[in-house]
Amino acid sequence: MAAASLGVIVLGQTNISIQSAHAASLLRSAAEQTMAFSDPTPGRGEYLRVHTHANWLVSGNTIETHMNAQTIDVYVPGDPSRDWVLDRDWGSVAPRPGQKDTIHAPNGEFYGIPWTVISDQEIQDLPREGKALIDHFNAQYQGGSASRDEDNFVRITDLLRTGLISADLRAGLYEALALIPGVNASEQTNFDGKPGIAIGRSEPLRAGQRDEIIIDPATGLVIGERVVTTYAIFGVGANNLIAHTAIDYSIVGSAPPANQPAQEAGGPVK
Repeated sequence: MAAASLGVIVLGQTNISIQSAHAASLLRSAAEQTMAFSDPTPGRGEYLRVHTHANWLVSGNTIETHMNAQTIDVYVPGDPSRDWVLDRDWGSVAPRPGQKDTIHAPNGEFYGIPWTVISDQEIQDLPREGKALIDHFNAQYQGGSASRDEDNFVRITDLLRTGLISADLRAGLYEALALIPGVNASEQTNFDGKPGIAIGRSEPLRAGQRDEIIIDPATGLVIGERVVTTYAIFGVGANNLIAHTAIDYSIVGSAPPANQPAQEAGGPVK
């Protein structure tokens, strides 16, 4: 499916409804493409390398904020008995100048919690159909986030942005996104300039902050994310990117050696 010309996101209830319907159609198409595309799968002795090139807003030692570029490579072994590997260049916010961390850990628990946000068993237990996923997340809602809709959007995109969700669940998560009110779409590029479809939602109770996940419409793979201010916030003016990433995937034959041990829960966060 070629990327359609979507134009700009326009304020106003009528336009939002039209864009949301279009986004739902694009998400259903992405779900279909996901199931038709063969995800890269490592063999024994190989790794799936998920490379994230990110630029995030960070706070320094003062009230000033700045953008910080860093790279994160996660290596998932084809042999499930082997450790996952995290290779991270922190950029300018490294705990020590020039620090680059390489950590090995079973099941990706580099900091004492699963890199995929929830455990592998919880992922396996999730429904694979959109409405069932929304019902599942609604049942877990305990008043967090600015709204139930934001909570559902965040839960889904937190899983997707890892780049490690299997095609069957990824397709269901796209279907679930299509059911969340206020979700709309635009043509965007990821941080490395690759074009895709950005599926996003602006949260009125969070000063209009817009969170987006960027999808390659040809494969259904997640290729990045964006967070955009629609009002001045965090000392940043309106219509500025405060997070922008690119994600790509490859099969490799080795991973770098560890230079520090995995940490317990409560250590550094992603």
